[in-house]
Amino acid sequence: MIREIQTLLLSHKRIHLTWLKAHVGYLGNECADQLAKEAITKGDSFFFPKPLSCLKSEMKSAALSISQDNWDNGETGRSTYDIVLRVSNKPVGWNREELMFVIGRGPFASYFHRFNRRTHDNCSCGEK
Repeated sequence: MIREIQTLLLSHKRIHLTWLKAHVGYLGNECADQLAKEAITKGDSFFFPKPLSCLKSEMKSAALSISQDNWDNGETGRSTYDIVLRVSNKPVGWNREELMFVIGRGPFASYFHRFNRRTHDNCSCGEK
């Protein structure tokens, strides 16, 4: 809408915008005030879309909320859930290897034993 107004102003050199003191009897200003009041009270067909930054923020917040709800009520990833309780788009401070170790996944003897890739779940030191 603003771009359309700018284009119109640039193409019509005789139109000038100036500041006017409000409510002192300027006919055009009083008429504009009246139309604005009617538009607000009727709420007919005026729709002003939100700025893109506002929409992006709302979408991000909604996505995080849905993800958190799925994470809280899900049935998978429970060993990870005990460590990482909150869904976030920021790093959790754990590197991949630490997470794999704590949740028992990755190239560890117990993990390989679970999937019959090893005959026992002992570490090379002899401990589980």
